[in-house]
Amino acid sequence: MRIPLWIDASRLRVLIFGGGSVGLRRARLFANSGAQVLVAALDFKERGPYDILVVDLTRSDVDRLIRWADLIVIAVNDQRIASDLYERASRAGKLVNDATNAERTHVVVPYFRDIGGVRVATTSEGAAGTPARLALDVIEDCLAKSWIPTFFKAYSTAKAEAKRSIAEAKKRLAFYQELVEDELFMGYVRDGDLDKAIYRAREILKKYAG
Repeated sequence: MRIPLWIDASRLRVLIFGGGSVGLRRARLFANSGAQVLVAALDFKERGPYDILVVDLTRSDVDRLIRWADLIVIAVNDQRIASDLYERASRAGKLVNDATNAERTHVVVPYFRDIGGVRVATTSEGAAGTPARLALDVIEDCLAKSWIPTFFKAYSTAKAEAKRSIAEAKKRLAFYQELVEDELFMGYVRDGDLDKAIYRAREILKKYAG
């Protein structure tokens, strides 16, 4: 069973097999997120913020490249080559994202977006990519019309101030719990009154600070 995770990309070495649009899109995503990225292919659609290695994947020592990487992305059209790369990466104990075959994928790369401070990701795990992508538009519209953006701003402000003023973790947790159970605070949040919500949070914080 797959579970969703957020990973610090700056700790990853990512090897992309394939220089077409899909492979390079993944390469840009990981490179722009701080990963060390190497794209290995015979032909490249374009250059970008990643290292490239011109190589014939049917003749080169791909096992050496695989040993270097933490994550392998397979984005080649030839399914015979893709299958071979997957088998080699799997034998080496590497995590694989196969952009050509969801059944050969250990790591799913979802569609994701920051919506008012909340990061939301969607995926169909290969079944229907476009609906999964468009679902983000629906989610964003729903969140924008809700009280969640006000709640996020008020709560994150209160949490930052609590970390500065309450040394004991247990007391901070008690403050967070009281905050969401406080009718005045949540009433201001649902009314969209950010200033009053923050003021009420600070009133509650006084009981725990010091």
